[in-house]
Amino acid sequence: MMKMLIIEDDEDKLKILEEFITTEFSGYSIETAKSYNSGLRAVIKGNKIYDFILLDMSMPNYDVSPSEPGGGNPESFAGSELLAQMKLRGIQTPTIVVTMFDAFGDNSSKVSLDQLVEKLAFQFQPTFRGSVYYNPAEDGWRSSLKTLIRNIRADL
Repeated sequence: MMKMLIIEDDEDKLKILEEFITTEFSGYSIETAKSYNSGLRAVIKGNKIYDFILLDMSMPNYDVSPSEPGGGNPESFAGSELLAQMKLRGIQTPTIVVTMFDAFGDNSSKVSLDQLVEKLAFQFQPTFRGSVYYNPAEDGWRSSLKTLIRNIRADL
């Protein structure tokens, strides 16, 4: 059984990604995390277990719970921070960033998705395998994601 991890805080997007994986790639066991901290814990615990990770870029620090109703501060670059933590720990699970945003940060720190992808590719090869701009109203993201996953599977 192949295993993958989706780190995503948006319930609708998470559900659609799970449906996409089970439809396009049979035989995957999917685990999920919904914040930076639970994602990092899952990545560390699952080192060498997951075949690949789908990673959201912007997410809260903590899972939403009664004690943390908003999940803490939303972090524009949480996915990038998570990739940095993986690099520090020598975790090289292939990771694809799936984001609904085309710009990140604000004012002086604002970067476009293209700029961010360039930076991630430079800093986090071979772990970072590409990004997909997710737009639920369009289907283009599906073929992009399918291609990136097929490339990872070919390397396994």
